[in-house]
Amino acid sequence: MGGRNEMGIKEMEKQTGISSQNIRYYEKQGLLSPKRNPENGYRIYGEEEAEQLKRIKLFRKLDMPIEDIRRMLSREQSLQEALTAQKKRQEKEKKHLEAVLKFYGRIRETELDELQAEKYLNEMEELERGGSVFVDFAEDFIAVARAQAKREFSFRPDTMCMNSREFTDALCQYARENDEDLVITKEGMYPEFTLNGIEYTAYRRFSRWGAVICCTMKHPEEAGDGAVPAKRRGLMRLAVKWMVPLLILAAVILPRMKKIEDLLFLLPFGAVFLVLLWFSYGNFRERKG
Repeated sequence: MGGRNEMGIKEMEKQTGISSQNIRYYEKQGLLSPKRNPENGYRIYGEEEAEQLKRIKLFRKLDMPIEDIRRMLSREQSLQEALTAQKKRQEKEKKHLEAVLKFYGRIRETELDELQAEKYLNEMEELERGGSVFVDFAEDFIAVARAQAKREFSFRPDTMCMNSREFTDALCQYARENDEDLVITKEGMYPEFTLNGIEYTAYRRFSRWGAVICCTMKHPEEAGDGAVPAKRRGLMRLAVKWMVPLLILAAVILPRMKKIEDLLFLLPFGAVFLVLLWFSYGNFRERKG
């Protein structure tokens, strides 16, 4: 190694107690950016990287999400803001756990064959209705909506993007206009890039108004809604998908309404959205098992 304080990944593993596999994972997530040896391309770690890894290790032991750690290390979020948000999440989990532990005392049967499952399920639903079910539902819905916006997005470029150069220029222009951090990792008609540290692939499709660039996460499971149960998450994604078109439609049509009777035109669309929310809410009541 060139300098006295420079280390390889194995030495860093010994110093921090973090496995090489996890160190590489943190690099992939944008939490760590070691230098490279210009002669062989190997990673070079120093005291700065060691301290960064120890901080990451501390935050992970506090169960802090990777995305929150990334925002904190990039100075988008302060230490106290991140700790406060994590404390609120854990207090919510604590309340749920306390309610579960308390519920054990209601089950009096000693044999499985005697257990009145339906009776206890009804009691659970009654307790949930009297608690903060809507608040929890709203938080899950917001988490899914944010993750969906991160998971895939599209925009209309100024050109038809007929070659890889135009495609790259369109992505760069989008990043500049939206103040995003873009790094092109693979050019072409199916380019790959990172946006704010998140890996994406892109492709074109055409509409009557011209080309549309569609971008999708390479690892959608890391979008941030993994804590929401799968079935509920799927229904909420469907609700999110239809919510924006319905709101746009209402914004266009409502100012043109002259009579109350005209609102009947919107009822079918409102009914669709309400059904989607109803199904989402119904599935919300199932607890994480």
